Amino acid sequence: MRILIIGSGYRVKNSFLPALRLLESDVEVVGVHSRNIANARAAGEPFGVAAVEKLSSLRPGDVDAVMVSVTPTSNLAVLRATAHLAPGAALVMDTPAAVRWGDLRQLALYRRWRAVRVAEDFMNLPQFRLVGKVIDSEAIGDIVRIRLESMGYRYHALALLRSWLGFPLVRSAQCRWSRGAAVNIVYRFPGGATGEVIEPFTGADGPFEVTGTRGSITGHSMGHAVSGTDGGRLERLEDDKGLCGFRVVGLGAESEASVPSLVPLRAMGLEDNSEFNLLRVDALRQIILSLWSPDPLNEAYRLQDAMADGLVSVTSRALPWWPAPRRRKSNVVDLVESVLR
Repeated sequence: MRILIIGSGYRVKNSFLPALRLLESDVEVVGVHSRNIANARAAGEPFGVAAVEKLSSLRPGDVDAVMVSVTPTSNLAVLRATAHLAPGAALVMDTPAAVRWGDLRQLALYRRWRAVRVAEDFMNLPQFRLVGKVIDSEAIGDIVRIRLESMGYRYHALALLRSWLGFPLVRSAQCRWSRGAAVNIVYRFPGGATGEVIEPFTGADGPFEVTGTRGSITGHSMGHAVSGTDGGRLERLEDDKGLCGFRVVGLGAESEASVPSLVPLRAMGLEDNSEFNLLRVDALRQIILSLWSPDPLNEAYRLQDAMADGLVSVTSRALPWWPAPRRRKSNVVDLVESVLR
């Protein structure tokens, strides 16, 4: 698969290019494009990737996928500039495709692409995919409540909650503010399940709890020990190099997920060599891989879902309570799209 990258910032250098290096037997990186050609060269050089100065130099069919990692407000301009590459090609967007309600008027720009993936790496982190697998096995019954503390930010947190619940639509959201502009949002879903997101956000450093009708899973987002927990627990696996995977124990049969990509990623000498970033690279690898390999999680998370999660999470922070617009299985973006088509 021939892939073009647009953007040259932190995420391109520390996530996108490393993830593609992990998949080098399946992909060819055609080049890196940026408004600043020097930045594009600097980003691509460590990975042996050339800079593409003008997008107009590429013709339809020259690439199989375009990966975009720019500021959210630049997304639409990039989509217009790459419209000639869209027929027959896939699109991978790093950020939610809509950051303002007015952006929904441009939905037609996305429909030109053969397939669209949103690089929602948070719900694709290997430890969270493992917890999702245990939930899907019904080991703890039907989910009643999920609580994320200091480990989920806006749309990332909402996407994770919905993925663990099977992607239901948000019915309503209630927000409470505290000192330091921190918020506590409780999302309510059809059937009565709730998802609580407690800030401030501190990256990958916080506990979570998933409560079901027959048990629970608790733990730290990076698998560190959490005192006073009963039932299922997320734990980290380590070897002589450090973190190598995760497991869920305490529910009978253990469930385990190794992360072999950590070995080559450590050897790349990335600017951000933290465990959290390396796991995010592995998650992005999974998203890219879903373009040609079956992956129910990323196939289920549509562009419209990402847009809606972004808009719902932002709006929920501004209002003490609101009913999220929906109709049957259609979210707010689906409803707008049905009017604009």
